[in-house]
Amino acid sequence: MEYNLINILRAKSLDDENYLLKDHLKETVKRTLDLEKFIIDNKNSFSYDLSDNIFKKITIASIIHDLGKVDYSFQNQVWKKNDRKTEEWKFLNKFFKDINNYSIKFPRHEILSVIWSTFLLNNDSTSQKIRTIVLLHHYNEFFSDKKDIMEIIYKYKTSIIDYLNFLKNNQSQIEKFINDLFYHLSKDNSSETLKSAIDFIKNNIDFENIHKLLEKINDHDDDISDFIKLYDLDNDSIDLDFIVLLGFLRRSDYSASGGIEIESGDLNKTFDGLSDKINKIISPTSSLWQEEIIKNIDIEKSVLLIAPTGSGKTEFSLLWSERNKRKLIYTLPLRVALNDLFVRFSDPKKGYFEKDSVSLLHSTAFIEYIKEEKDNKKLDTEKMLSSAKMLSNPITLSTPDQIFLTSLNYYGSDKVVSTYPFSSVVIDEIQTYNEEMSAIIIQTLKIVHKLKGKILIITATFPPYFEKFFESIFGENYEIIDVAKLSDDIKSKVKNFNLRRHKIALIEDLIINENSDINKKELTKCLKELSEKSVLVVVNNVMKAINLFDTFCDLEKEKEIYLLHSRLTELEKSKRISEIKEKLDDSENIIVVSTQLVEASVDFDFDSMITEISTIDSQIQRWGRVHRNRPEDYNGSTNIFIFTGLNNGNELVLDKSTKFIYDYKVLKETYHTLKKHENDGVLNYNEERSILNEVFESKIEEKTLKNIYEEKIEKILNNLKYFSVEKRSQAQRLFRNIAGQKLIILKLIELDQDLEDKYSDDFKKVLINSIKDKDSYKKMIEKISETGYELNVWDLKKILYEYSINVPIYLEKEVNFWGRGTFDFKEFYVWDDLSNDDAKKIGKYGIDKIISEDFHENTTY
Repeated sequence: MEYNLINILRAKSLDDENYLLKDHLKETVKRTLDLEKFIIDNKNSFSYDLSDNIFKKITIASIIHDLGKVDYSFQNQVWKKNDRKTEEWKFLNKFFKDINNYSIKFPRHEILSVIWSTFLLNNDSTSQKIRTIVLLHHYNEFFSDKKDIMEIIYKYKTSIIDYLNFLKNNQSQIEKFINDLFYHLSKDNSSETLKSAIDFIKNNIDFENIHKLLEKINDHDDDISDFIKLYDLDNDSIDLDFIVLLGFLRRSDYSASGGIEIESGDLNKTFDGLSDKINKIISPTSSLWQEEIIKNIDIEKSVLLIAPTGSGKTEFSLLWSERNKRKLIYTLPLRVALNDLFVRFSDPKKGYFEKDSVSLLHSTAFIEYIKEEKDNKKLDTEKMLSSAKMLSNPITLSTPDQIFLTSLNYYGSDKVVSTYPFSSVVIDEIQTYNEEMSAIIIQTLKIVHKLKGKILIITATFPPYFEKFFESIFGENYEIIDVAKLSDDIKSKVKNFNLRRHKIALIEDLIINENSDINKKELTKCLKELSEKSVLVVVNNVMKAINLFDTFCDLEKEKEIYLLHSRLTELEKSKRISEIKEKLDDSENIIVVSTQLVEASVDFDFDSMITEISTIDSQIQRWGRVHRNRPEDYNGSTNIFIFTGLNNGNELVLDKSTKFIYDYKVLKETYHTLKKHENDGVLNYNEERSILNEVFESKIEEKTLKNIYEEKIEKILNNLKYFSVEKRSQAQRLFRNIAGQKLIILKLIELDQDLEDKYSDDFKKVLINSIKDKDSYKKMIEKISETGYELNVWDLKKILYEYSINVPIYLEKEVNFWGRGTFDFKEFYVWDDLSNDDAKKIGKYGIDKIISEDFHENTTY
């Protein structure tokens, strides 16, 4: 029986969807054409120039990008052992007889796809760009080097010569395969772009190029640029148009592999009725101040909004996005705040959007994805599904390490960059970033702006040292909306603007000293004064929070006490946040001991606060959780107690961890300025902003703090001109305070009675054993179904996510991370060797309770 190559050659394993090469290429082309339709349908919302037949180029690349999988070594990999007993495999084995020698290592498929491009494309600039994005659509050693096609050929000289001879000797079958592929792609598809792409390839096919290339190699010709060339990328500058081109191909390829849409949802329908929903929820009886401002904004400009905490800045960003009618990428520095926002956005009853329109972009899937690329492994479909889906929905809620590292030009950044021209990017809580992170964000905003993306920065405590950089990026295409400078009529409608909310008192002592001794004397005084109030206690690192929690449990017997920080299990963290909100809504006088976790967009409303000193912008963010959602001025005694450290003349004596986290100069000026205003009475938002500006205008050796910060950021920006990273993981080290890795602790699953009550003991056992066996999600679902429960992959991922803890990626080097039966599973690490006692401690206190003291000193949140 004679078999047809088009119906046998594979792109993936048999158990994967669209496993045949012809079908994967068709799906990739479909995603490219879908992206073209999305952009055409929304062209009035975008201003990035997409001329020069960009989608014809991407379609050609989509057709060619995986043709290098027509290779024995690749097919041998995707045809499993049992598959290779079939007649079809025998046919393939015969077809590949010239190159089925195991002793010769053939290069990766994208490099062989470039070899196909030598006889399918010509050598004009269009073909050079297509050839180069095909080469780079997966990670390989040529990503960071200046690329020359002859250097690539000579690197794999023996195998390339064999492969060229194989193509030459099987020309008739290769031609038939190409024609069959064109027919398959065109069947039921009348796209003019596809027709034009196929015609381009047909008009340029020249099998004589195979012979010419073999002659060049045999003649040791090291310059064939006049014959076949890659696109010349200038290493000293970033070609943004090329990066967008590459990003389009990779998004098309990976969304096809993951079986998801490249762009899901209708942007117009996504924002339908948004104004009415927001009005109904937050302002049913009067007009929204946000709408009054937005209607007068020049929609072509990027915007900085400065307004109080709790005033509705998030709703402003949504209404601004509605007017832009673009994809919305909303960034926040902390996961817990993002999770909270996700619920607010997509709640079926009180949310603003359909749930399918909103995605959470967490770092863990991307960390694993980059790790797979780094190891040159076959990408796991589920991981691609996770990562690609996060860029396909109309609304993406993201941590900044996913969006703002792209200026470092790491491999894979193109996929994110290619969404910038069609996106509205919101930066919330910009004051949380240190100088290094700020510089990287500024550098990335330049790229977003150049690609005609829209940017909205929203903050209650805008650090003034950002001003000059934003003016430099945006020039006249930038509008500052400072609520304090608007009309009295609008200010009167802005929640918390005129409200007097906070009366501060300084306690010139440490809350915990270097020996971890807790200041029980001063804390007892505070608790006595706040006995009839709910109290939020905020300290500067996790172990302080844990130690204080235990102390408050001893000191305060009348109130319920909660511990909150980022390194609890996601399930426990969510439970506690939900329960805390319920208790506060019921006016219960609880105590919550937390880290900086509460500073960013967590909607708590406490009566009072006890806090360690931090920089002034951080302080004001903390204060924003007190007297937050109340209509009347606060007129009582002190409701913000600040442990400042010890005043020693002109110096401020602080514990080591606080000085590690925050700039000492700013802490000292924060203390001195707060001391001047300690007796000012109850402060309103404008007065707190004035205190912030006063701190940054303070002079140190003839320079203001604002100037000092500007100089620091400028220095880092200058260094970034000569700095890039090859891997995303390297880039994330620069964001080490917010980047993380998910860790599952099996003993917590085993001990959790709630999970057993919801499902069964058998379910728990199967789940744990399936993780230990490193089963595929498909296999896990099959095993679980035998216990009587039908879960889909997202149900399963939700369970795994809930029982995970986010730990910094540097943790594994700092503590005995790998000595606890650690192994990889999907996008998680897993601990399998833990006692019941340690697991219970983690469940109650978080992971820091059982890790070394050396690590605790420098950990936040």
